[in-house]
Amino acid sequence: MNVLLRILGFNLLAHVGSRLPSRAARTTTSIILIAANLLPLGAVLSGAAGLGDVFVIYWFENVVVWFTTTIKILTARGPNEPTERNAQLFGNAMFGNLLVAAFFTFHFGLFTFVHGVFSFTLARSTGGFSGDSRTWLILLVAITVSHLISLGLNWFGQGERDRASVRRAMMMPYPRMVVLHLSVLCAFFLLLGLPDVAADAVVPVALLCGLKTGLDAWFHLRERFAIPKPGLRAE
Repeated sequence: MNVLLRILGFNLLAHVGSRLPSRAARTTTSIILIAANLLPLGAVLSGAAGLGDVFVIYWFENVVVWFTTTIKILTARGPNEPTERNAQLFGNAMFGNLLVAAFFTFHFGLFTFVHGVFSFTLARSTGGFSGDSRTWLILLVAITVSHLISLGLNWFGQGERDRASVRRAMMMPYPRMVVLHLSVLCAFFLLLGLPDVAADAVVPVALLCGLKTGLDAWFHLRERFAIPKPGLRAE
């Protein structure tokens, strides 16, 4: 795990994050998150990508969240996790973390599968994919990097891993992902009622993407404040 973290550059990000005031770290990662969320919308409005591209790209965010959350689960070392009973059951903390990570992979995978079904169905109903490979690469990299930077600066750099339990680490992504899934579902049913989906869907999708971006930023900040501050007892 330590080797993987070094390869991904988290040690460097953690060093930078540890030197930043908590407000500066939150602000930096929030701005990056908002920019990454708005890039797909900008691509649609400029004609560089289609509606189908946006929803599949947003679906891909589930995969990134699964990866970053798994790292959080495996590296969380907050107080009272595992409990004494769990420690006796699991034998050691790392084995307990692995079991929680395995459960998260299965459970979150179900969410991702359902979201993927609607995303690809929506993409097909809006004319498929129209963005070129360069546009896709930029959008996918932007979303991935935004989550990785947040993980490095906040989770490792700001010491969130030392204050969050494994259970809290596992539960953190669900509110944000529920919002994302609901946005896709709402868009799916809204677009079904349009006579010419490919031509008329930009405005409702823009509104939904804007709503998703705002709520995503709010949940991002909520996660930062939900983790107990140094010296406070974790739940």
